[in-house]
Parts: sequence; structure tokens; C-alpha cells
Amino acid sequence: MVQLLYTRYVAATPVEDIQCVAQTIRRTRCSAPVLAPGTTAGRWTLMPPTPHRRGTQQLALPNADIAVYDLTRLSYSEQKRWRTQRCPAHAAAITTPDLVLADWEPFDPLLHHALTATRLPAHPSPHP
Repeated sequence: MVQLLYTRYVAATPVEDIQCVAQTIRRTRCSAPVLAPGTTAGRWTLMPPTPHRRGTQQLALPNADIAVYDLTRLSYSEQKRWRTQRCPAHAAAITTPDLVLADWEPFDPLLHHALTATRLPAHPSPHP
């Protein structure tokens, strides 16, 4: 679970394994991680399953907070780099095409309930 640009997303892989989607000169997918060394990392935090206040009555959702990799403290350009799922080198190369689509799926607390964690990672490392 990742929060960026005021939206929560489910990633297809763990945060440290999210791979750049850009095409390389050899016409293969870039193997660089989005969470690259030398970049500002997000932080793991516990948040309510929905951005609404707990007092509001909605569908029956679990009350337990969920673990979210929060990128909202990063600059807009850095959050946009994450959203486009590009490594720092390919984020700067705006003419480089994507080889695959970004793996983000908007988070739905009802559909993705089984994917949520209610505890922070035991050893959250900001960089691989």
C-alpha cells in the first residue's frame, strides 16, 4: 500500500521491488528500482483504511489502521516520478517510452482488504 498524490494505491510488488517501466536502449525494460539509492524515501505509517474521519458512517469497514508507505511528504515531482513508476534516470528522460504500464491499482478498502497489513514492517528499510 502506497500513498502519493492524495491517492492510495496497491503495488504489484513490495515497495523495494517496484521496477522502472521505461524502455532501455536495448529495447528491454529498465531494471532499476523506483526506490533508488540517493533518492528521498517515504516512510511507513499506520493510517485508517479510508481517508475519511473515523466518526463518519460508511459501509462496514474494518476499524484497524493499515500499514501505508507514505510518500506525501516528498515533493510533487518526486511523487509524480513514483506515480509514473520511473527510476530517477528515466524520470529525467521524458522522451523515453514506457515498455509496460505502471503496476498501480487504486486502493479500494473492500476489494483489497485481504492485502492490507495492520502492522508496520518489522525491518522497514528505506532503500534496498
